[in-house]
Amino acid sequence: MSSTEGTHQPVGINDVAARAGVSPGTVSNVLNRPERVAESTRRRVERAVHELDYVRNSSGRSLRSGRSDSVGLLVLDVTNPFFAEVARGVEDTAGEEGLAVVLLNSAEQAARQRRSMRLLAEQRAAGAVIMPVDSDTEDLLWLRKQGVPGVLLDIGDVPGETACSVSVDNHAGGMAAGRHLINLGHERITYLSGPADLEQCRTRLAGLRAAVAEAGSDPDDAVRVIRTAQLNAESGEKAVEEVLAGGPKRRPQAVFCTNDQLAVGVLKGLGERGLSAPGDLSVVGYDDVDLAGLVHPGLTTVAQPKYELGRAAMQLLVSELNDPDHRHERLRFAPELVVRGSTAAFRL
Repeated sequence: MSSTEGTHQPVGINDVAARAGVSPGTVSNVLNRPERVAESTRRRVERAVHELDYVRNSSGRSLRSGRSDSVGLLVLDVTNPFFAEVARGVEDTAGEEGLAVVLLNSAEQAARQRRSMRLLAEQRAAGAVIMPVDSDTEDLLWLRKQGVPGVLLDIGDVPGETACSVSVDNHAGGMAAGRHLINLGHERITYLSGPADLEQCRTRLAGLRAAVAEAGSDPDDAVRVIRTAQLNAESGEKAVEEVLAGGPKRRPQAVFCTNDQLAVGVLKGLGERGLSAPGDLSVVGYDDVDLAGLVHPGLTTVAQPKYELGRAAMQLLVSELNDPDHRHERLRFAPELVVRGSTAAFRL
């Protein structure tokens, strides 16, 4: 059997023109500049498009314009449900503008981020929404030099007028978690962090330390930091052994995790050792993904407006693509503490 048997050539613009009895140029105008075509002719072409199930080829248009109808979304970890909600906000807004979203995953690795940036440049992406692995904007600047504008997402400080950015006040979120635990009487707090080069990890820790100092305690004495290689539940589960090292008298009274996935892993690790939250120690997460309200006990966490983050980032990118007078903006949302069953007052 021939390898091409059963396949068909796709319907082209010439086929539509022949069916409608017009020139290919008229079909092109109907597809791209319908206001230039008489209504009766436009309807005839649209009927031919429908009858032939014609799918327009955007690659040629991209070559002529130098820009495709796709935008990139580069996230740190596609398995994290936080990024899924952000992506929904990006995609919904892009769809309203006739743009498609290409999802890329850096896996929290700078090398993979650079490869993704190069891919976006090679594909002549219209633009990109980028969650960087660190605060270094060199990759973003390189991408902009290739003609691909980008909006930074979930990063606090953007030097100069490099790009638009959308973020949540991670320092305030860390303070909210810290104040909550301190008000419950917890004096020994472990901060379960991801890699040190992730700005979110550093800033949330700084907020926790600020809350401890505000309460009159020495953060160096009250806060212990444990770092994990990745921000996932498996890493949180494995970290429990280190969290509990030193026995009951030395273990923390509370654990503040830099995201909900780590916190869910901690809850599981405690259960595997016959311990629980909040009976043996309180556990706080960050992000408020759907899973936080489904585990038992429900996870106390710092909520971020995930969908709104994605939507705002894409709106800024659309503004830059369409408005010649666009000026870079920095939007910052406020986090909100959500108290559930994984935290309680410290008991002697």
